[in-house]
Amino acid sequence: MFAAFAVVVIGAIALWGARWAPVTGPVAPHVVPKTETPAFEGGMRSVTLFFVGRGDYAFREERREIERGAITAEEAKRTLAELARGPGSADLAPTVPREARLYNLFIDSSGTAYVNFSKELRDGLSGGAQEELYAVFSIVNTLASNFPRIARVQILVEGAEIQTLAGHVDTRGALQPQYVF
Repeated sequence: MFAAFAVVVIGAIALWGARWAPVTGPVAPHVVPKTETPAFEGGMRSVTLFFVGRGDYAFREERREIERGAITAEEAKRTLAELARGPGSADLAPTVPREARLYNLFIDSSGTAYVNFSKELRDGLSGGAQEELYAVFSIVNTLASNFPRIARVQILVEGAEIQTLAGHVDTRGALQPQYVF
């Protein structure tokens, strides 16, 4: 009995002492995983916005300059603000109601961007299927094409998941880009 007790005590002391023993040899550096890749702060950055061609009703690209942000979400918000301003060319039609406000934007670790708009995003659409398609996918395409971290976009209105903006496009889940209909 005493021998078993002595073995346990000696083993415990050895393990306790090993906790404080110096580490020899090369040690791998401690790396903290990043949840957000910082963008280069300061300066301008070119982004691509997706509007609709007035004559052919297809997506057309328009380039804009935005101020760089400290993180991707900041730049994504600035990019959507430019999209809401509408196109600079008379050959293009706006896709997002001008009154729609972006409350916030969050990008999760799986690459889904959650964009929370005011109710004007929904209320500013006339109800046509084509108009709704272009509104939804101009947002999705603009974010996915400019930010490699964003693979999908979940559109929220007033902080809630909605079935649809105008009755035609299912927005209950995250959407991937679609450039042609």
